[in-house]
Amino acid sequence: MTVKLNKDVRILVVDEQPLTQNYLRYALESLGYSSFIYAENSAVALTQCRDKTFDLIICSFNLNGKDGYQLYQELKARNLFSHSTGFIFISAETNPSLVHSVLELQPDEFMVKPYAIKDLQARIDRTVQRKKLFRPLYTLMDLNKTGQALKLLEQWLEQDYQPKYHNMLLKIKGELLQQAGRWTESEQFYSNLIQHDSLQWVKLGLARCLIQREGFSEAIALLQPLLNKVDLKLAALDLLAEIHLRQHLYKKAQAELLQAADMAPRNLLRQQKLMNLSRLTHDYEQQFKAARDLLRFARFSIYEQPDLYLNLARASIDYALSIDEEEHIIRLSKVANETLNNMRQLFPEPQKEQQQAVVQARIYYLKDQIDKAKQMLLTLDKTQGELGPEDILDKAKALHEVGLLSRSRELLRQLTQDENKLKNVDSVFLSYLKQELQERETLPMGPREFNNNAVLLYERGQWHQALDAFIQAFHIMPGNVGIALNLLQSLSSTENINPAIQTEQLRLQCEVMLSKTKLSEAQQKRWQQLQSQQKIAI
Repeated sequence: MTVKLNKDVRILVVDEQPLTQNYLRYALESLGYSSFIYAENSAVALTQCRDKTFDLIICSFNLNGKDGYQLYQELKARNLFSHSTGFIFISAETNPSLVHSVLELQPDEFMVKPYAIKDLQARIDRTVQRKKLFRPLYTLMDLNKTGQALKLLEQWLEQDYQPKYHNMLLKIKGELLQQAGRWTESEQFYSNLIQHDSLQWVKLGLARCLIQREGFSEAIALLQPLLNKVDLKLAALDLLAEIHLRQHLYKKAQAELLQAADMAPRNLLRQQKLMNLSRLTHDYEQQFKAARDLLRFARFSIYEQPDLYLNLARASIDYALSIDEEEHIIRLSKVANETLNNMRQLFPEPQKEQQQAVVQARIYYLKDQIDKAKQMLLTLDKTQGELGPEDILDKAKALHEVGLLSRSRELLRQLTQDENKLKNVDSVFLSYLKQELQERETLPMGPREFNNNAVLLYERGQWHQALDAFIQAFHIMPGNVGIALNLLQSLSSTENINPAIQTEQLRLQCEVMLSKTKLSEAQQKRWQQLQSQQKIAI
């Protein structure tokens, strides 16, 4: 059964280009639609959706300021359109990262400019008909009446209601079961469908159920083949990363999230996870890139907030402190400064003053203005006030860097024991916090000074102490070329090395890092000399 389409469908068209608006007006009128409103930007569209309800929204991705992707996010977040409202994206861009990002939002249709009126008609008719057919279900979903929605779905599936949409109804049922936390029932549902090769999404649903009961090996076996399916790869990567997170295999999880972020970079939650994982694995470059992308794609959106600016400034400093290329350090210092300045202009309210002061102190430290950094930190209020876990962690880093070690460690200890502050943080942050506490407890000075001290130990002939220090420094800063070269030299020249030290593994890690890094002429020459010495020794 089909429903007769009512041409009095209420349509909102969001597009800033007059030519496109005129073409759409002509197209819609040619198709018999007369009830439509235009919004030339996202702000007008939001106002229209607050004041009116629409059966269909046709939205251009290419909007100045808040773009179509961000408009869709905000409409969903503010409940300004329902499940029974159709949403058609139109874009002049077709690069894969944009397409994957938009499709991940699951709009009803995605059209590429230029398009024919006949194609537009097919998309509109298909969307509107589907929304009308299943309006009772969508209404229950809008009201969060999951139990009633599932009962209605059961009736429709038993009656073979709208067989053309049978698979769609099955998919919605599985999603609702999982949203309701009915995992045992959900697993049975997906298990009954697993033999249908045409329903590859069933494997994703079953994998989620298996993850809930820690059936990780079974879930991985289901997910691995989906990496070859373009439309399922993103979801499969996210679930594989979740498995490896639960298994504390952080580098594997990071690699999977990095693949997913490359495919669809606009997913902010994924970028946040990637940023947190990257600092846990001491990958400061990737931490910086994820923080930069987070801010870039949150700009103008409902999710733009001061903390994103603070985190980019912090990530810039963390990255700069992990490398020894002076020009690169200067560039990162500039990024940190500019990010702070932008934050002050966009968010002039004073509630983040202490956090900004801490970041500024770390910038001074980065510029070797240690006394200035220390004085700024000492003048800050000793009480934490409304500082969140990230703010306290950053303050502890700053205190440690300028040599206020006991105050730094005490801050970290207090934070790890404060259940109220940590009750809403994720497991990755908790792991990172514990790692920071452990590393700061064992580091007798700031990371940069620690490496410099190791060099002094080496020059004095205290080779075993120097080797231990270089190993620890390389663990904390695995992307630092100077430390990697120092460690290789120390491994080559130190005799009677403790058998517990995995020398060959350390050499391999250093060599892999150096082979992937663009070295200066002096660094390249030094590495070649070390390689020659190693061959002679062998």
